[in-house]
Amino acid sequence: MRCSLQEVFERHGDAFAASRTLHPRESRAAWCIRHCFTPACGSHRLSCPAGCFEQLQLHACRHRSCPRCAARPRQRWLQARLPQLLPCPHFHVIFTLPHELLALWRGNRAAMAALMLGCVRDVLLQLMADPRRAGVRPGLLMALHTWGRSLSLHPHVHCVLSAGGITPEGLWKSTPGSFVLPLAPLQHLWRGKLLARLKALLVARRLALPPGLALPHWLRCIRALYRAHWNVQIQRPYGQARGLLLYLARYLKGGPVPAGRSLRLDERGLVRMPYTDHRDGRTKTLCLSAPAFIERVLWHAPPARQHQLRYAGLYASAHAAQHRAACEQILAAEPAAAAPAACLSSPSTCTSIPEAPRCPQCNATLLHHRLPSRMHRLGEISPPARDYPATAVHPGPTGRSTGPPTAGRPS
Repeated sequence: MRCSLQEVFERHGDAFAASRTLHPRESRAAWCIRHCFTPACGSHRLSCPAGCFEQLQLHACRHRSCPRCAARPRQRWLQARLPQLLPCPHFHVIFTLPHELLALWRGNRAAMAALMLGCVRDVLLQLMADPRRAGVRPGLLMALHTWGRSLSLHPHVHCVLSAGGITPEGLWKSTPGSFVLPLAPLQHLWRGKLLARLKALLVARRLALPPGLALPHWLRCIRALYRAHWNVQIQRPYGQARGLLLYLARYLKGGPVPAGRSLRLDERGLVRMPYTDHRDGRTKTLCLSAPAFIERVLWHAPPARQHQLRYAGLYASAHAAQHRAACEQILAAEPAAAAPAACLSSPSTCTSIPEAPRCPQCNATLLHHRLPSRMHRLGEISPPARDYPATAVHPGPTGRSTGPPTAGRPS
């Protein structure tokens, strides 16, 4: 039968948690996915001022791994970022972490993510600033992505790189045609920076080593990786980066299983999920037991306070003045680029945030009444919370479905 990710956690989450010891990061993600838009996450009451309508509004969990409440944060982010794109072509660049380092990733997710994103930023900005290459400071957005299409552990970074940038003299300079950077120097510099910094972290004992794999093993692995091929892709330039930004928005929230993904759960506890294999383009079906499926989903729950998106170059807030100067020069040189730039914030580009809910009978704005429940902190629910009876329950989000954060620390 067809089911949602939340239903899989409702039916098999308890058995999965009882069979192993979960990391707090995984336990919190499992709780939030299971209880999103349920009374356990809290609620508030909406009532008409005239007294002709009343309903109970359930709260979202706001966890980054929950697909049910991911749409609105994506829309807000897109509304903020789409108008800020430079009106020029952009390249899509992808950096992949070698799978020989996955054992280190599992035990040092936050440190390895920071290392990977920092090396990607430095590599692209250094090569673009090289006078022998482009000699400019470009606009750069980076999104960390940890899963493959079959929910495997596959850390990589998607980058949106502007096809040009600001020179040291303050002038805009475009890259020629469909070329931005040569692939071989990009691979070599990426490999050298990451391995050098990784070795420094290991020697300084700043990374937790997997059981049974001591420091000499990883030093030998690093030496071998200097001779290995590193996967870096530079895809064709896009005339406008709107499509790329929509693509990156999927990694902002929602986890590896989007809300619209078709899942099937049978009576034997097997979960089937269709996916497209990027190697041959064929649609295949992933078939796993419910505990194994839940485990793969929880693999990708991000650590607390880890940012999945980073901004650098002209897209960093520190270079806002140069960003404005670049936009003005591009539009002055190519007036035709002004129309696409103006369309980026149009209603057709991304859905607007719904207004406050109104009474279905008299169309008055419904009043919001907080209930004495533990509410959101740092964008997530603090479990557990009390359940409240309801005469009418509206399970979906509204414009006021979540309350302000409280100061208490979650348990």
